[in-house]
Amino acid sequence: MDNPDLCFYIHERKMLHRSSSILFLLILISSFVNGQDEKSPITKYLIKRGYEFPESGRQKLIPDSLKQWPDTLFYNTLYKAKLLASPTIPISFSKIVSVNGEYEVTPTISIGYGYTWFFGDFIFNENDKITVDPGFFFGAIASVGVQNNFDLRKPAGFFTGGFIGFGPFSLFFGYDFISQSASIGLGGRIDLYTISQNFLKPIGKVREKQKHRKIAPIIENE
Repeated sequence: MDNPDLCFYIHERKMLHRSSSILFLLILISSFVNGQDEKSPITKYLIKRGYEFPESGRQKLIPDSLKQWPDTLFYNTLYKAKLLASPTIPISFSKIVSVNGEYEVTPTISIGYGYTWFFGDFIFNENDKITVDPGFFFGAIASVGVQNNFDLRKPAGFFTGGFIGFGPFSLFFGYDFISQSASIGLGGRIDLYTISQNFLKPIGKVREKQKHRKIAPIIENE
């Protein structure tokens, strides 16, 4: 090959091919390493909520009185905490307000944001889902009305207060700053843990409500 331009072109092609091969190999290695570091959703959840897996050795440094979680956790086992908690989105469909000493029922649609605490049990399933069985709940909210008495042109109110309930329905109570009166509403709510289990927060010591079965798999750090 006496043509210097042709030699240079061939050399450049070889260098480009080698660079592409090295880049592909690095991407492959990086993907493999990241794949090894990937944790299951249950494992990520437990780490986020402060659980120390036995192999870490850190459990031994924590006094039993300060441990929130049992030393070993099992799938398909019913657990109970003092309370469970989650952010929530309240939705109210009607309200009762006090006007000049008299109470009036007004069709109102309002939506807001708050936090709920409730009693209940939960189970870690082998499909990486957490099943929650909620009971009595209570919480605090702030909400804004989007419709008042079927008329979107009227301000529906700004409400802050609390709520209690059992099951899908909630009784809201507090103060409406638009009508400047005490207010009671009825509606429902969307607890955000039902959308993403990462929002579920156990409060207090977690314990087995029923002793795990001998065949129950251990939740491992993987």
